[in-house]
Amino acid sequence: MLKKGLTVLSIALLTLATSNTAFAYTQESYSKQVRVEVHNASSTSLNLNGIYKLENLTTNEMFYALPNTPITFSQVNGEVSIYQVGSAMYSANGFALHALSGNEKMVVFTADVEGRKGATADYEVVKAYKSFQGAYLVNEFTNANGELWYSIRDDQGVSSWIPSINATVGSVVNQPLGKTPNGTQYRGSFNVVKSGANVQIANRLDLENYLKGVIPNESPALWHIEALKAQSVAARSYSLTKTGILSSTTKDQMYKGYTSEHKNTNAAVEATNGLVIKSGGNLVQAYFYSTSGGRTANIGEVWNSTQVPQFVSVDDSIEKSPHSSWSVSIPASNILTKFGFNPSTDQLLDVKLAKTGSNGEVSAVTAVTSAGEKTIEGNETVMRNVFLDAKNASLKSNWFDISFTKPTGVTDIAVQGANGSTAVTSLNGMSVQTATGTETISSGSVGVQTNEGIVSTTATTPGIQSVTVNGKGYGHRIGMSQYGAKARAEAGWTYDRILKHYYQGVTIEKY
Repeated sequence: MLKKGLTVLSIALLTLATSNTAFAYTQESYSKQVRVEVHNASSTSLNLNGIYKLENLTTNEMFYALPNTPITFSQVNGEVSIYQVGSAMYSANGFALHALSGNEKMVVFTADVEGRKGATADYEVVKAYKSFQGAYLVNEFTNANGELWYSIRDDQGVSSWIPSINATVGSVVNQPLGKTPNGTQYRGSFNVVKSGANVQIANRLDLENYLKGVIPNESPALWHIEALKAQSVAARSYSLTKTGILSSTTKDQMYKGYTSEHKNTNAAVEATNGLVIKSGGNLVQAYFYSTSGGRTANIGEVWNSTQVPQFVSVDDSIEKSPHSSWSVSIPASNILTKFGFNPSTDQLLDVKLAKTGSNGEVSAVTAVTSAGEKTIEGNETVMRNVFLDAKNASLKSNWFDISFTKPTGVTDIAVQGANGSTAVTSLNGMSVQTATGTETISSGSVGVQTNEGIVSTTATTPGIQSVTVNGKGYGHRIGMSQYGAKARAEAGWTYDRILKHYYQGVTIEKY
């Protein structure tokens, strides 16, 4: 009699379940998709706040991932493994987690399971399911044996019953988020793939939502709204000129996801929705940085590249920043090491700068030592790393000068040639005529006969102990100064006027 009643109930529920095969949840898609790396490690994880579709990128099979319980990823025998609630799956190409929006309750299978016509194991099997597959929850029922069973309907409209011991119930939410191991939450979807020996999590989301996680980390959210709008347009333009997976660091743009969003910066993004910087109809890769130091740089001089009309040096004296000017002391040992000398045996005698930029930006540094001299030249990145402080931190910019105390006893030397005299910093490697023939000087430590007697090229006191670097600005100084934009906004400038000052000859229009 009990079995008959249970059968009637099961049939009633199944009939109800199949009466509606239209499902309300939607899988997110992105018209302007951005991909950005948010975690990269030998083992990593995601904790979702709602049900996500889970795609095996090798087989293209679709599954589901549960919310509110960590999903762990690692590499096993050259494949990406996924592990959640006791179930594992593997894929050579990794996995995609697609964000779902809605309010459905779902049943996700935590083991291989058979869907049956009724709520006991005695009923006929309707369909077999794999771990990580899932279906919509229609109802639940506790049978005479005290077993909880779920009435489900899958994506193909097939209805059945499954035991709760092989499944977990979760919900689709209206704001799907994924949390990485560092506690940061991100909007949108994710790809988890191999990255060398590691596993990479890349966040996939719409450009405008990506910018909401960028702007408060590039310009403080309490700054003037016009400065935040200028930052939004510049960041949007930069993003659209990039291909592949973006970095979430200053290598591209600082991105800290949904966790960092603020109502002010969100408003700036929304107020400039779709606006970009163009020149001649083409997108401008709108570089920006913290502080110019009073004047921006010519791109051709700072990056040793072709000069671009949009990135010419312009006045920025309105800028007010804690980084406008700075000073740092560099130990001589760090300089000797950087130039390939031995700080235990060699002395630093002099340091010379080649300041070839229009504003005095440095393009080469020469270290003169008791063991000879060497020059390092290059773009602003190279120059900022020539002088490393006691904590091995690089300089804030390549717009700087230096000061130090030279050791006493070192004589400035000039070599007389057919066309006049030439100043030199060392006699190392030079050939001289002596009474016994021509000899090559193998050491800078020599005595030179002059009208006043013999003078030495060797210091009589210890070499330079430290070099003080006095600089201006923070960053590459190409394009928009963020502190400059702040000052101009506070002075009444609109965001488009700010942008047209820092990026010369451009237009602001929809992409």
